[in-house]
Amino acid sequence: MPDLALLLAALAVLLTLARCFGWVFTRVRQPAVLGEITCGLVVGIALQAGPGLPGRVDTTLEALAQLGLVLFLFGVGAHLAPSMTAARITAAFVPALGATVVPVVLGALLALWLAARHAPAGVTPFVLFAAAAMAVTAFPVLARILAERRMLNDSRGRCALTAAAITDATAWTALAFVAASVHSGTQVWSLLGTLPFLLALLVLARPWSGRAMDRLSAPTAAVTMVAIACVGAAVTDSIGLHAAIGAFLIGAAIGRPASRHDPAALIAPVASLLVPLYFVLIGRKVDFGDLDTTLVAETFAIIVVAVLAKGGGAYLGARLAGQPPRPAAVFATLMNTRGVTELVFLSIGLGLGVIDSAFYTAMVVMALVTTAMTGPLLNHLERDKVTRDA
Repeated sequence: MPDLALLLAALAVLLTLARCFGWVFTRVRQPAVLGEITCGLVVGIALQAGPGLPGRVDTTLEALAQLGLVLFLFGVGAHLAPSMTAARITAAFVPALGATVVPVVLGALLALWLAARHAPAGVTPFVLFAAAAMAVTAFPVLARILAERRMLNDSRGRCALTAAAITDATAWTALAFVAASVHSGTQVWSLLGTLPFLLALLVLARPWSGRAMDRLSAPTAAVTMVAIACVGAAVTDSIGLHAAIGAFLIGAAIGRPASRHDPAALIAPVASLLVPLYFVLIGRKVDFGDLDTTLVAETFAIIVVAVLAKGGGAYLGARLAGQPPRPAAVFATLMNTRGVTELVFLSIGLGLGVIDSAFYTAMVVMALVTTAMTGPLLNHLERDKVTRDA
């Protein structure tokens, strides 16, 4: 069969399976991404048992998935930008501090223990990456959960979104440093590309850029957003950082000025089409052949530390900020959601060679477990509140 026919058939099968798996998981009140990752696990097992796909078809699928990732993180950055106002940051700073510092510290300690088995690029990049990965909160999944529960416009929802924006911005900054340290041999001339890139970020964040975008029709604005996201991704990829970092930063910059065109909404149709393919391919990279008694014990330790560090740190920060116990518990539960952002973060670390496939598998399991916990825990806290009010 010609490569083009195989590619189109593979796209049809993978996108359909991803949607079906995602729909099944939403029916049991779980995020669709859990179904998409499960789909990737099933597809990976099936491909390992069969002849697999030709190299050129597999490479093209990976490229389409990377485009989905770029547009997805552009949207995340655009969603994040409105939450980074001075008033919201001030109100959410102490809760965010607890949800960031405690996971980073405990994650670094855990990484020092794991580094002997899982640090292919050296101890320092591995520890920095693992510490940052422990602090991640899934901003898009969190926003979806808050919208479904009609919490976006109340004080709890705003605090959680802003705190997630602060912690994720910190984690992505740390990831940029890790990527730079791994690619220390990058040509000096390519690093000069950061200067016009940073200048472009400042220009896009100015109010007049929003007014200029208002003059465009919706289709033209959508094409412009996609082009800007791809340029930002190409710049950071060319200087040795990951393409996703550039897309995220461009999205955060262009989401700041007010405009009648919502950047995230404009590219949502394309991103929602391609990003499930990315998560299917993430699931395919999970290799349960690495599982042994030691890795199972390490996975369990990672889950325990992740929940205690993120949930405990967020709860402590919320209590120090003056929140009552139950709202603080709700905040901690929301901040413990890792979801898609964690999975993207991990796949970048694997691509950079900072972590090995065994640690990647353990962290993916942690991300799925902590994301699956969110809904049941929130339901329990809501039932507890109703019981006490009665």
